[in-house]
Amino acid sequence: MTDVKPEQGQKAIPRAERFPISIPVRYREPNHPEWLEGKTQNISCSGLLLHTDASLEPKITLELRIELPVSVLGEGRGEILCKGTVVRAQENALEGLPTALAVAIQSYRMTRGGQVH
Repeated sequence: MTDVKPEQGQKAIPRAERFPISIPVRYREPNHPEWLEGKTQNISCSGLLLHTDASLEPKITLELRIELPVSVLGEGRGEILCKGTVVRAQENALEGLPTALAVAIQSYRMTRGGQVH
């Protein structure tokens, strides 16, 4: 864990270690029928940085489906199903490049070979 610089009068809050993992993610607002696609830049136990063509405002709740490589689970395809909140959105100044969304993970569960765990 690394520390974040606190604002004046606040204590430093430990920050979860980020892992530079680039994998596909599908996401949507809860109960919305259409899944959108993006790709992670990094992931930690508390959140992820997602690159996408969509522009979303902070405080929006999302459902996410993160595909895991077979080698991570060792037994067929797996996914992490998450609920999270957009805490920061940064649109790229250059046209045609993806928006970066910082998403705080509130809950998650894993699936392996189609079974939810």
